[in-house]
Amino acid sequence: MRSDGSVGGLAARLGLGAKEVGGALNDYACGGGDAQSVWTNQSSVRAALHVPLNSFFFNGDNGAGMVYRSTEPNLMPFYRRVAKESELRVLIYNGDTDPSINSFAAQNWTSHLGFTPTQPWRAWTIDGCRRMGGYVTRYAERLDYLTIRGAGHMVPEFKPEAAYAFLEAWLAGDEYKPYVKSCKHPPPNPRRSSTVAL
Repeated sequence: MRSDGSVGGLAARLGLGAKEVGGALNDYACGGGDAQSVWTNQSSVRAALHVPLNSFFFNGDNGAGMVYRSTEPNLMPFYRRVAKESELRVLIYNGDTDPSINSFAAQNWTSHLGFTPTQPWRAWTIDGCRRMGGYVTRYAERLDYLTIRGAGHMVPEFKPEAAYAFLEAWLAGDEYKPYVKSCKHPPPNPRRSSTVAL
């Protein structure tokens, strides 16, 4: 809050040199991380969050002081060896709104394994009708790459019914139910008991 009682001035307090935009609450130029630090360092905020006033706040998303060194080799040869030398089936899945592991990066990675698609990128559903679950690509080498529509990093937390549907199909070795544009009512699922509630 500014001395005149209005909200704003965060950019000036952060020393960003940005001009205020009419005193708006977020009147800073791309200062999300700094804004978070200013907010969390306020004694009233710490008290409301039950955080000790003398605690140290570290924003782990800014990378400051963090140097990432890969300790694992490229895993593509491993997956190729699994496909060639075993009968294992592999499922790689992503929530398509996961900010941590981007589904496009994972799709690109799986497509560069050099495997042969048996089912190119297609929609799959929860109900065998029109309730979208996401998209899937299946490969002859027993690898499936599947996305879950609208799910974040913890797929079962965000989309439990979709997680159940794809995992049920994969464990049984079944096809993922396709999208059927003309479908008005989903077919019954013989595996699911009427007493199971999701």
